[in-house]
Amino acid sequence: MKKNITAVILACVLALSGCTKSPLPELPGDAIAFEMGTFIDDKHDAASFGTIEYNGRTYIAYGTTNNKYKQSYIESCIGYIIQDEHSSSATDLNNTDRRIYTLSGDSEHNFLMEYDDTVKLMNQPSFFRAIDTNGKDIDIPDYIDPLRYEFWGEP
Repeated sequence: MKKNITAVILACVLALSGCTKSPLPELPGDAIAFEMGTFIDDKHDAASFGTIEYNGRTYIAYGTTNNKYKQSYIESCIGYIIQDEHSSSATDLNNTDRRIYTLSGDSEHNFLMEYDDTVKLMNQPSFFRAIDTNGKDIDIPDYIDPLRYEFWGEP
């Protein structure tokens, strides 16, 4: 009986440790402090999206990860979001936990990844897609699971 309890405890510890991830790329010294903007999809359902601007392009929510995601898909950390997504004002200019990353194999930077470094257990990234790619045939990484927003033509 004691062996069974020990085995169960060990299995739980190993399972929980498997949910943690290895360190992500560090925040660079010249990190961008992204301010959230707003995009309204007037063409479809008047949905409101939080936006970020990077290299002259506007990005909105596109999807989350499926179970194929690996940290090796991340190219680099480029900055952090300084606002709560439900607020138009900065909440804490020193909070660098909601990080933005570029993706390996996405040389055009059609996608950016957001990852909140404060969530430690079962944390999943979310992905932004550049608005100017709407209606274009682009490569979508197989680890990104679209959230099927009407704006992207995926009802």
